[in-house]
Amino acid sequence: MQPSFVRAATALTAALLQAALVTAAGCASPPEPVAVVRLAVDRVGVPLGSSVETTIQFDLAPAASAFNEDYRVILDVLDDAANLLWSDEHDPPFPTSTWQPGQSIQYQHRLRIPAYPYLGPAVIAIGLQSPVSGERVRLAGNDVGEFAYRVATLTLEPQHESSLILYEDGWHQAEFDAFGRNVWRWTTGRAAFSFRNPRAAVRLTLDLQGRPGRFERPQQLSIVVDERPVREAVLDTNATVHLDYDLTADDLGDEDVVRVELLLDQTFVPADGDGSSQDTRELGIRVFDAYVEPLP
Repeated sequence: MQPSFVRAATALTAALLQAALVTAAGCASPPEPVAVVRLAVDRVGVPLGSSVETTIQFDLAPAASAFNEDYRVILDVLDDAANLLWSDEHDPPFPTSTWQPGQSIQYQHRLRIPAYPYLGPAVIAIGLQSPVSGERVRLAGNDVGEFAYRVATLTLEPQHESSLILYEDGWHQAEFDAFGRNVWRWTTGRAAFSFRNPRAAVRLTLDLQGRPGRFERPQQLSIVVDERPVREAVLDTNATVHLDYDLTADDLGDEDVVRVELLLDQTFVPADGDGSSQDTRELGIRVFDAYVEPLP
């Protein structure tokens, strides 16, 4: 089902754009708003370390100029005093250089909530930013500063004790990208982690990346809970894969601590490739995130 804001988009878009243009008329050469931006979330209360599914929509002004480059979407998360907590950046699935005046662009984006030392109300603000100059374009809406526009509110809640994961055997050391925005761990052929048993159903979330190009057939991942296979996945893409698995209380067993194993049917050693790597580790998949959240 589409969010309710989508059904009323046309009238609200026209009103907001007209108001912004009228306001701009009294200023000296202000940039005109290129679009109205909206965002809907699938839940308001979000525990630290989990994620929220968002629907983002840009309604472009009929007289908007075409973008001459592909802008990035910036989601700024602010505390109740409008201080920046963190930012999330992504490329929209439809590059901005292809957007047309009067068009509506809508897509889903999963916003991960890091284990940030803050609890309470938070604001999500959106901006469109040039990756070349760093400048943002003007949108129509509630500007919280520097062309970031308030679109939604969240309540950041404490983590459940079962969400605290202990990485056990089968993992390599954590690695970071050049900007420190992405963190991952490589597995071997068998990697285990554990968490406290909540005695209730949970959702296990995994963000991971396989290496199908290394093998004649895609890798197969088996998820084993206390030596009982519960789920399987075929990793047939080089893209990061988001997996959600709902596990029942019976799946978790009777022990106080639940042990989960990620089993792979194929691994590789980078140094055994074309000779350009000196890495002699056994590698399975890259895991960017593993999270356990008790279900309501």
